[in-house]
Amino acid sequence: LIRQALCSEDSHRRRILTLGLGFLIIPFLPASNLFFRVGFVVAERVLYLPSAGYCMLLTFGFGTLSKYTKKKKLVAAFVLGILFINTLRCMIRSGDWRSEEQLFRSALSVCPLNAKVHYNVGKNLADKGNQTAAVRYYREAVRLNPKYVHAMNNLGNILKERNELQEAEELLSLAVQIQPDFAAAWMNLGIVQNSLKRFEAAEQSYRTAIKHRRKYPDCYYNLGRLYADLNRHVDALNAWRNATVLKPEHSLAWNNMIILLDNTGNLAQAEAVGREALELIPNDHSLMFSLANVLGKSQKYKESEALFLKAIKAHPNAASYHGNLAVLYHRWGHLDLAKKHYEISLQLDPTASGTKENYGLLRRKLEQMQKKDV
Repeated sequence: LIRQALCSEDSHRRRILTLGLGFLIIPFLPASNLFFRVGFVVAERVLYLPSAGYCMLLTFGFGTLSKYTKKKKLVAAFVLGILFINTLRCMIRSGDWRSEEQLFRSALSVCPLNAKVHYNVGKNLADKGNQTAAVRYYREAVRLNPKYVHAMNNLGNILKERNELQEAEELLSLAVQIQPDFAAAWMNLGIVQNSLKRFEAAEQSYRTAIKHRRKYPDCYYNLGRLYADLNRHVDALNAWRNATVLKPEHSLAWNNMIILLDNTGNLAQAEAVGREALELIPNDHSLMFSLANVLGKSQKYKESEALFLKAIKAHPNAASYHGNLAVLYHRWGHLDLAKKHYEISLQLDPTASGTKENYGLLRRKLEQMQKKDV
């Protein structure tokens, strides 16, 4: 074909063959792994133009063949047969694209020794909550490619959640040794070290993550949690403030700031932070709940009640929301409403000891009032 494309006396034939071969070969070369490693070969997206070249060459070939043979029906039948087979194959392949899981599993059947395929199957399973199966595929990905840092990071994350902290630390430490600028792995390593009470190492890991990715709000949030565990309250507040500057909708950082200020008696500052947070994230029920608690302690009962009710409307099955609203009513003197919300809270969470105790105090108070009335 190349000789004909270059040397044929028929200029029309040269143009068709050159164009067909060009489409077939040139767009595929970058994905062929011949010149540099790209990590894939037969992805559909790199086969569209080569397929066009294939179709051009096939059409030209059968056209030429039909000129030099008397068995034109046989040639036509052969063309239709190839068309049918390719159409059928296309339909079968299209079925693999119905879901991520089908697509990755189809790749697994073709490339069982490809670490990236095992990683993709594992990630898909992890996203669906099937951590046990995900661990198996991540382990296989690491076995096939011992330097696959993303698989190590994801596997370390799952092991961290399953409280298998020693192995998680080993995997994440290996990942950052292989790729020292892998910020996410440094942050996850810090979380594991924090859980192991190795606070200095955790702080260093968080700082390294931020060094490699300066705009990293989640890492600042976790650094703030570390400082809070160490009772370094000012440092914790500064870290969470950095997280909210980088990501104004970072609800957890805002919430932790409000709770820390509330717990340390800085009610005015907690209220200011809570109001600032709700301006940025007006529909976050957890922020409403935290600010309502602060307002209740500041004896701003009406405003606190409105926020509690709004939070309950957004998340009606949160036992703590009903329980804390009941406490507000209890302090406020609305005892019947307090009784109602204590009972709802205990229905949602019968094991809440604080709510049980407060409900018992309220019932005794109501009984005493009834005796006085009698």
